[in-house]
Amino acid sequence: MSGKHQNYHWLSKFKLIFNTLFPRECVLCGDPFIFTNQNIVCDDCLSKFEKTESFFCRSCGKSGENTYPICEECKYDRKYSYIEAFTDYYEFGEILREYKFGKYKNLAYDIAKIIKEDFQKFVRQNQVQNILYIPISNKKLKERGFNHLKEILTYIFPKYLVKDYLIKVKETKLQVELNKTERFENLKDSFKLTVDKIDGNTLVFDDILTTGATLLEAYKTIKNKVNGNLYAYVITKV
Repeated sequence: MSGKHQNYHWLSKFKLIFNTLFPRECVLCGDPFIFTNQNIVCDDCLSKFEKTESFFCRSCGKSGENTYPICEECKYDRKYSYIEAFTDYYEFGEILREYKFGKYKNLAYDIAKIIKEDFQKFVRQNQVQNILYIPISNKKLKERGFNHLKEILTYIFPKYLVKDYLIKVKETKLQVELNKTERFENLKDSFKLTVDKIDGNTLVFDDILTTGATLLEAYKTIKNKVNGNLYAYVITKV
């Protein structure tokens, strides 16, 4: 065994012993657990998340009475060809918030593992050729150290599918701190495309769908520059 591999072996062994002696408490169930990859949520809780049916407008993301599968407004003014959500588990939203705001980068692998099969199936079925993700500002990127959505995508799709075409050009408040009306105003004109045209069916990826404000602003930015259908995929609808 080379010196490099030997050091890695002992480091892994030390981490396992340390994690066994000092287990962490799961943020969801509160039980202590021995962790390997990440120390936020236990494997038992992660294994409970599965694909569920969510009821919201599959064109704009709006929730409420008589919005599924298409709200009244979208019958006359269609936005996305289809928005898919993996689940509506509120607890999954809690994990995503821990991952994003707590800067727990290692959670990306576990989140990707849960949604991978469903996400890949949706991309294949709709012959998606470009995957874009909701961007964060340069300031937030420096603070966080990574874009949480791009990090998840690296564990699901090859690099050539994931495009950095969508950027954020305006600093905005956190959506979670705002009411419904404020969320739409907050994101107005905050995104920009770095290319003049996108060829092929294109998908926008986001983590949490609440009011649909983020996806709608992304749609407005992209709609006239895509030569193909425009889809969206979110991890959870809350």
